[in-house]
Amino acid sequence: MTSAPQNLTIYPDYCHALSPTIGKWVPLRATDIHGLQKMLIAHLGKTERPLFHYQNHPIKWVRVTGVIVAVDEYPGKNVYTVDDSSGMCVECVCVAPVPAPKMGTIGRKGNGGDKTAPSVQEPIVPWDLMDVGTVIKVKGRIGDFWKQRQVEVVKVEVLWSTDQEVKCWNEVMDFRRDVLGKHWVVSRAEEEKCRRARERELRGKGKRDKGKDREEKRKEERDEVRRKKEIERREEEAKRRKERNEAMNAQNKVNYPSLAARRAAAGKYDALGI
Repeated sequence: MTSAPQNLTIYPDYCHALSPTIGKWVPLRATDIHGLQKMLIAHLGKTERPLFHYQNHPIKWVRVTGVIVAVDEYPGKNVYTVDDSSGMCVECVCVAPVPAPKMGTIGRKGNGGDKTAPSVQEPIVPWDLMDVGTVIKVKGRIGDFWKQRQVEVVKVEVLWSTDQEVKCWNEVMDFRRDVLGKHWVVSRAEEEKCRRARERELRGKGKRDKGKDREEKRKEERDEVRRKKEIERREEEAKRRKERNEAMNAQNKVNYPSLAARRAAAGKYDALGI
């Protein structure tokens, strides 16, 4: 973890809506990726968390173009070393397919009929073409492993012509000149506006949570009332059942022995002539 460069302001997360880099695929060279600094940024109502920065530009998603110079396969992941001729290479880490799917099965439709969106856990990769010498354009999330910067792959495209490579290099240089070459500056008025908006959002969330808690409490109270009524109903039924049984037992005692038993006994003595 490093501190902010001198004369640069690292803005809190509620200003990121104004950032020209945080939500974009930032085209970078491998040397730029290794030069990113991990810094702590402030959160309203939360502890600070680390985020990679180029100068004071927050960066999460990057794009790098180069040729595969090494392939390493490990349990659960493949690591492709990419050389973009910037003087350094960068490792691009993919979650390995099990089993390795064909191109036709990548981005397959799910139960709802929609294609699966690419992610670090389910990247879109032309696996059959991923070999040494292939020129690729990689989109992914910045990560690190043993203090070495890596790209956690989300999507890979194969570049088939020099024109495509040149276009990607030009995009890197243009973005560096127009965006990264300038410090990100947020005025006090804009920062205050963003802070108030985040506070309103948090208050609204708090109110929603309180409303949810009240609703859950009311539901528990209703359930408790229903449970008590059910217990009372069962006790009342048991009481009535007991009273009926007692009444039947009393009636049986009055009629004991039964009329049928007395008639049978009388008939037996009649047969004896008594």
